[in-house]
Amino acid sequence: MKDFIETEKRVIQDFFYHLNDGGCRIKVFDGSSTPFIDTIAVQFIVTRIAPHFDSKGDYLSSDFWLLWKEIGYQEGVQYAHTIKVVACRVEDAKDAMVDSRDIRAWLSADLTDDLGRRHRVELIDSCAEPNQAYDWKQWLKFRDNNKDMLNQIDQKMLEEHIKQAEEWK
Repeated sequence: MKDFIETEKRVIQDFFYHLNDGGCRIKVFDGSSTPFIDTIAVQFIVTRIAPHFDSKGDYLSSDFWLLWKEIGYQEGVQYAHTIKVVACRVEDAKDAMVDSRDIRAWLSADLTDDLGRRHRVELIDSCAEPNQAYDWKQWLKFRDNNKDMLNQIDQKMLEEHIKQAEEWK
């Protein structure tokens, strides 16, 4: 079971390849047509999965816990979020080669969390969203110039969010 979970976790993480690599806009909706969060996510990390099987033991799907960090996450915990994703609707995806593996990674998707909030994620389009593309490029420069600081923050943050996911009811 442990091998199955690790493999499935990697498969789900692969879905976020393009979004992590190319910059992603995320809008979070709570039953309204106006998002209460509209920002740039700099990284998505799958921290835990909960596979579902049918009565015969065949795999059906997985809920998963996702840590997503927005620009500025180094400034405080309010910029890092863990959610339990219970449904996904993928609108666009594209193939990629990662670690000598062919994967299918998302370009845009709607993720629904266990509280019914919709998280709209989509790759930044530099032509349609020049301000977000500029912010993404500035983030990349900041990240490259602050690797040691961000590595320390990332490690501690990941440990905290894995613990959050493991304690989730």
